[in-house]
Amino acid sequence: MIKVITLLLLLQNAASGEKYYLESNRFLRPGVPNFPEYAVMIVLQGFLATYYDENVMHVKQDWMKEYVKENTKEWESSVQACLAYKDLLRDQTKNFNTQSNQSEGKEIIQQIFGCDWDEETNNTFGYIKFGNNGEDFMTLDTKTWTWIAANPKAEVIAEEWNANKAFYEIAKYSLQNKCLPLLKVFLRYGKSFLSRKVLPSVFLLQKSPSSPVTCHATGFFPNKAMMFWRKDGEEIHEGVEHGDLLPNDDGSFQMSVHLEVLAIPPEDWGRYECAFELSGMKNDVITKLDQDSIRSNNPKTEGLFMTISIAVIATMGCVIVIIIVALSFTAFKKRNVTNISDTDRSSTPSSETASL
Repeated sequence: MIKVITLLLLLQNAASGEKYYLESNRFLRPGVPNFPEYAVMIVLQGFLATYYDENVMHVKQDWMKEYVKENTKEWESSVQACLAYKDLLRDQTKNFNTQSNQSEGKEIIQQIFGCDWDEETNNTFGYIKFGNNGEDFMTLDTKTWTWIAANPKAEVIAEEWNANKAFYEIAKYSLQNKCLPLLKVFLRYGKSFLSRKVLPSVFLLQKSPSSPVTCHATGFFPNKAMMFWRKDGEEIHEGVEHGDLLPNDDGSFQMSVHLEVLAIPPEDWGRYECAFELSGMKNDVITKLDQDSIRSNNPKTEGLFMTISIAVIATMGCVIVIIIVALSFTAFKKRNVTNISDTDRSSTPSSETASL
């Protein structure tokens, strides 16, 4: 489950220039089989930094491990505070189920507690969102410090929370005095990881001779990249289909772009190329459309197999002919030897005749 959540988080922005964000995702899910009742995920720029519940803790990134090692007491105190928040979260959301027609204690609550920081302008922005059973439920407008119902089922609760100043005063204090300072601390440890540039490995793939040729790039970072087909140096759109940007397990990304090649004469293939551009890198990765470079499930190996098969069959045929000739010659020789022996026996007097 953690792996699935991590992949979903990676689909968000990776390193976004001078703007950064930190999120604390808290899940309250009583009664869900094979899941802890309460869990917390800390996310920096879409990358899962750590996950923990009341039984386990996973520190995912190397920079996060370094932070924990150098700030052990502060980190342990923060974790205990987050785990203790379970009771408050349960109490705050106890009426969510009455508005969503769920049995009491069976709702799944998600709270997203986050903040943004623009390093260049020093502008900050905080937000708190609640989800209920997979649906957006309620958000905090930090400009007016009022709760907004994101779902008609939350309107009554939003009115109740707006009438109680304690709900947004606590939220305001936490955003300004906890989230933003922690974001800046995490950036000191993780910024080099977020700002790295990694070019991809690029492959040409084709399922069959009639299929489109896929230009596939994988292992690049960040996700601010473009890939397209060009003809004579100019980007083309006809016969081109773009695939989705997808995350890899190691935090890098992959993407593909497909080109229909059936209508392209073989002599014109050299005019086409796949171009990959990574934000912040001057040089593009260029891959020429070349039949010999294509990896396929049904490529020239099929012809090679046929050639080898024909050669093997021909060789076996020759061997069989030689064996047949040899056997025939052997049989003929035996037959001649037999005939000669019979002739000799008929021309040579028997012992009885000789004695007479």
